[in-house]
Amino acid sequence: MLKILVWVVSNDSRFFNAAINILERQNNGVELVGVTANAPIQLSKNGRTIPFIPLDKVSDGGYYDTLLVAGAMPVGMSEITKAAKQLHLPEEKLLGDWIVTFPGFTLKKYRKLQRSRLSIFSRNCFAGLISNKLGLPFRSPFINITITDEDFVRFMRCPRVYMEEDLIFSFKRYDDWDGYEIATFNCGNVPILMNHSPDFDEAVKKWNERKQKINWYNIFVTMMTNSPEVLEQFDALPHGKKICFVPFESDLDSAFYVPPEITKILVPPEPKIEKEFLIWETVNQSVIQMKFFYDPFDMLLYGKKTPLF
Repeated sequence: MLKILVWVVSNDSRFFNAAINILERQNNGVELVGVTANAPIQLSKNGRTIPFIPLDKVSDGGYYDTLLVAGAMPVGMSEITKAAKQLHLPEEKLLGDWIVTFPGFTLKKYRKLQRSRLSIFSRNCFAGLISNKLGLPFRSPFINITITDEDFVRFMRCPRVYMEEDLIFSFKRYDDWDGYEIATFNCGNVPILMNHSPDFDEAVKKWNERKQKINWYNIFVTMMTNSPEVLEQFDALPHGKKICFVPFESDLDSAFYVPPEITKILVPPEPKIEKEFLIWETVNQSVIQMKFFYDPFDMLLYGKKTPLF
């Protein structure tokens, strides 16, 4: 039986009951040993009132196995982790309630993923999106950026070499979609578009900070493409864990075929989205909407393509 201390951080209760039910099924029952928050709060289960423990009285002792954070999504796990450190609460016991509801979740797999110190390399914002949804810290500078298919493959052939290069400003332009100026930097001979960073200096600072956190012993590489030729080049990259999402069937090991019915579910008709970007939007929207058509834990832990459709 899993002993759970509930930490309520907002009034967003969308995922809490589902999370409790899943944890109960997977662990032969759960025991709610207490509830904590910034102010007194009442919580009951099966007619039993759960004892309230003031937040400043919660210890990292052994009376609970998991610190289930209720209403965690609006706050974000990065902020919750910061607060936990200030309160001397065990980071390794934190668990956002919405994460429990993801397909493929088990507490054992999630804790293994947390301990793995994974670095994710993606050619667009997918790395940041999925790290954020799973409450994982950013251990790669490939956050809030865009690189072309060919340049991403070139970069990933020898990423350590490119990471020794400084970012050099190239040019900037106003983007109608985002509503602000965006900049392109060169990393060696690879142009990198900082399309989610209107503050150019901050973008470079974050890039340099995050590249120091790369765990070269555990990286996952991913991209999406419409090109069979790019897929072949990606498949030949010297990385053990790599997946390329494509809108066509392929026998290559790294290819993950995304059928059109998945795109129809995830991407509503939008004239701004050109056909070539549909696979990109489909994969990103699967994370944003939390409608995974694959097991995200198998993918990040083992590089496995476990379809859920």
